[in-house]
Amino acid sequence: MSLQKIKSKIRKDLKGIIPEVRNKDFNYNITELPSKKNTVINLVFDKKPRDFPKEVIIKIFRTKNIVSENNILIRLKNQNFRVPEILSLKKPYLILEKVQGVNLSDFINEKLKNSEELDDLPLDVKNQVIKSIEKLAEWLAQLHEKNTVRKHKSEELFVLNKGDTRLRDFIIDFSNDILYGVDFEDAYEGNHMDDLAWICCSLLDTNPGLFDMDEPKHKIELINLFLKKYYQETSSFQFDFTYLAEKIIEHLNIVIQRRNLPYGQISKSSFFEDISKEI
Repeated sequence: MSLQKIKSKIRKDLKGIIPEVRNKDFNYNITELPSKKNTVINLVFDKKPRDFPKEVIIKIFRTKNIVSENNILIRLKNQNFRVPEILSLKKPYLILEKVQGVNLSDFINEKLKNSEELDDLPLDVKNQVIKSIEKLAEWLAQLHEKNTVRKHKSEELFVLNKGDTRLRDFIIDFSNDILYGVDFEDAYEGNHMDDLAWICCSLLDTNPGLFDMDEPKHKIELINLFLKKYYQETSSFQFDFTYLAEKIIEHLNIVIQRRNLPYGQISKSSFFEDISKEI
């Protein structure tokens, strides 16, 4: 759907919630943000509406996960997690606070350009990158610790996984030293290492990474720092390298297929040979 059609649909469907979208005294621009399953719009007014901020995020759901995401955001807000505030819900629209900062994927990958190892970076930049990945580890450790469950007749400890967890799903505001988590439409209960594997995959598959360098040492270093910090923050979960590696391979192959990359499927044997010695 074109932006013009989306804008017309918003004007029609949300006029009762945000009257200013139909008010000629208010101008606003919309831009579409990356999203695989739903339409996500950044809407910016030229002046503040009566009941909303000047800038909001509008998620237009094509899936059936709108109620689930709404409920999880409320749950996490009540647990004092940094997540966007829900401003309004009217199916299929979920209107959210626009949090300030930069997504971790853009931040980390921009800083790592033209380098091979973390020690190649200026010390202040290196420390900032490490701080960002450690804050992410702390955020996920707290998410899992506060949301554990034992399913009926099972000894395994399950957690609330964010699901399809990518670096871009986290926004860091360095001016206020805050990390936000966004996009919980794929959240589910499962093994805590599922989220960890997705983050490792996101580090490896974004440029500069596994598909751009012969040996992305800085990304392997960040994976090590991320995992070390995570397990320092929690005593509830056990590390299982085999499970983690198999999940990373599974996720990388999903990414290869999703992006139509010119690579064959990654095999367990080659991955273990190239990666496991570094982790």
